[in-house]
Amino acid sequence: MKFRTVKVVLLVAGAVLAGCAAKKDFIKPTQEEIDAYIKEHPDLPEVDKSCIYDGRFEIGIKQETLYFLLGEPLKQEKVQQPWALQEKWTYRKRDQKIFILEDKHVVGILEKN
Repeated sequence: MKFRTVKVVLLVAGAVLAGCAAKKDFIKPTQEEIDAYIKEHPDLPEVDKSCIYDGRFEIGIKQETLYFLLGEPLKQEKVQQPWALQEKWTYRKRDQKIFILEDKHVVGILEKN
């Protein structure tokens, strides 16, 4: 009986710790970092600025904006399509996100649970 109780406690503790770790994976830049980045990049399109301020992602944002928000991807892959060379940037935060980049812009976002 004692073994089962300890096992359940360890499973619950592991789940709690895993949840805490997942929440720390994505750290939204501070307001100071955001303001400095926007000031350093005055030519950023409005959609990029909006996504940076809101901490969200949209098709059309620049590759550099994605990098600013999420940092180095877990995996980068080049894929030659008939119409263009694309890159797939894979991030694993709470869920897996794959960003499809073409001509240094996000053209697709895939999410996997």
